Amino acid sequence: MTTETPQDAPPQALRHPRREELDLTEILCALADPNRLRVVAALVGQPPGSVRPYSWFGLPVGKAGRTHHFRVLREAGLITVEQYGNRTAVSLRRDDIESRFPGLLSAIRAGTAPRDTPGEPATAQAEGL
Repeated sequence: MTTETPQDAPPQALRHPRREELDLTEILCALADPNRLRVVAALVGQPPGSVRPYSWFGLPVGKAGRTHHFRVLREAGLITVEQYGNRTAVSLRRDDIESRFPGLLSAIRAGTAPRDTPGEPATAQAEGL
């Protein structure tokens, strides 16, 4: 007889709001923080379906702060968080956001200053050339 121990138990699935539960007020509150806006703006600039690890974003906060920012974005419905063993990665809920709030992602793209994409070399535009 095998007994399931806590470390053998499957991880708890993280709750992501359904498309119809997305609330503009919650989304705007989540985007009000510069670090969270930076995450979403970086994902908007990536190809649809891109999945990036937490570390890819290079947020200037500790582990607890990083976890908090991604939790707020997930609970607002902006990102999907996927766990792979001890690694966590995120993707933008592009289709859900565009369906509920058409033009929001375009506004985020237009309203954020060009900067280096995390994990990629600087561009001439980002350097002001």
